[in-house]
Amino acid sequence: MEKLRELRVGFIGAGRMASAVAQAMLLAGRIRTTLSRSPEAPFQQDNFEGCHGRSPRKLLRSQVEQPETHSSGAVTDVEHPGWRLRMFPSQDQVENQVKTHRDKTSHLRSPGVGLPSHARSPVPYPKTQYWRPEGDVQAVNIFASAPSNRNLDKFQTLSCKTTHSNLEVLQNCTFIFLATKPHILPAVLKEIAPAVNSKHVVISMAAGVTLQTLEEHLPAGTKVLRIMPNLPCMVQSGAIILARGSCVGENEVDLLKMLLSPSGLCEEAPESYIDIHAGLSGSGVAYVYMFAEALAEGAVKMGMPGPMANRIAAQTLLGAAKMILETGEHPAVLRSAVCTPGGTTIHALHELEKGSLRATVMNAVEAATSRARELGKR
Repeated sequence: MEKLRELRVGFIGAGRMASAVAQAMLLAGRIRTTLSRSPEAPFQQDNFEGCHGRSPRKLLRSQVEQPETHSSGAVTDVEHPGWRLRMFPSQDQVENQVKTHRDKTSHLRSPGVGLPSHARSPVPYPKTQYWRPEGDVQAVNIFASAPSNRNLDKFQTLSCKTTHSNLEVLQNCTFIFLATKPHILPAVLKEIAPAVNSKHVVISMAAGVTLQTLEEHLPAGTKVLRIMPNLPCMVQSGAIILARGSCVGENEVDLLKMLLSPSGLCEEAPESYIDIHAGLSGSGVAYVYMFAEALAEGAVKMGMPGPMANRIAAQTLLGAAKMILETGEHPAVLRSAVCTPGGTTIHALHELEKGSLRATVMNAVEAATSRARELGKR
C-alpha cells in the first residue's frame, strides 16, 4: 500500500469541508510542535497523577494564545483559523498535556507509549490533534482546484498547491476528492472523465449523488467511493461515513480510512446509511448546538455569567460524549448512573420528558434524513 507521506491527494472544489479534511490530514503531522520541544519525545498515556500546583487550563490557554510558526513559514495548528472555533478539550486531554510538559526530561514511559489513545480504548474513539503521531500527508502533496482564489486561500495558508485547472489535479494526484456542490458535479465529471485512469481513486463528498451515478459518468472500472463528513472535522472531532463502489477493494478503503482518521471517527457503511448519517450527524451538530445554547441559558437564568455557562455546557457535552465512546455503554445506562432517588437529575429528566425531548429529537433526525433522500432524487 502506498505510504501516506508519499501519497498525492487532490481536491476538486475547495469549500469549507474540503479544507477542513485537508487541514486534519496536515495537522496530524504537526502535533509535536504543539506538545513537546523534543521531536524524539513519545506521547504520554491518557492518565493523570496530579498537576503539582500547575493549572492545566492556564497551560492550554498559553498554547492557544501563543501560536508558533515553523522555520519554513508554515502555520502550525494552533495558529490556523480553525482554532478560532474554540474547542473545549476534555479534562484528561488537558491533564495529559500538563503531564507531558512535567515529564519532558524523564526517560520513564508507560507501556502504551506511542499509540493514539483510541488504540487502547475498548471502543472506537475520535482522534484529535492532541493524540496524532507524526507523519501523515505532506502539504506539498496536496493539490486543490477551484474556479477562483476565494476558496483556495485556506489551502494556500496550509502551504498546499493550488490551481484553477481540475485536470492538473488529475495529472498530479491519485486520490481525488470531489468536493463540489451536487448540481455542479455532473459538469465536473464530464470534464475529468477522459483523464481518469486505473491509478485514480475518486471520492465524492457531494450529497445526493449516488455511487451508480458516479460510476456511469466515469470510465468503466474506476474506483469510486462516497464519504459524508460533518462540521467538527474542522477541529479533528468529526464523524464520517464512507461507502465503496463496485470496483473498490480493501486496500483503497484502508488507505482512505487512514487519510480520514485525523478528522475524527470514520466508519464504512452501506450507501443507504449516508442519508441517515446526514440526518444524525451532519444536521445533528446543529441539534447539539441548540441544546448547548439552551443548557447555558438555563444556567444564566439561575444567575451564572453567560461566558462561564457556555464553557461549562460545552465541556459537559464533550465529557458525556467521551464517556459513551470510551466505556461502550448505552447512553441509557450512563444516564441512569447519574440519577439518584429523589435527586436533582431525576427531577430535571422528568421536565425533559414532559417536553417530549426524545420524541422531538427523533423526529428531527427523521425529517433531516427524509430531506436528504429528496435532494438525492433531484
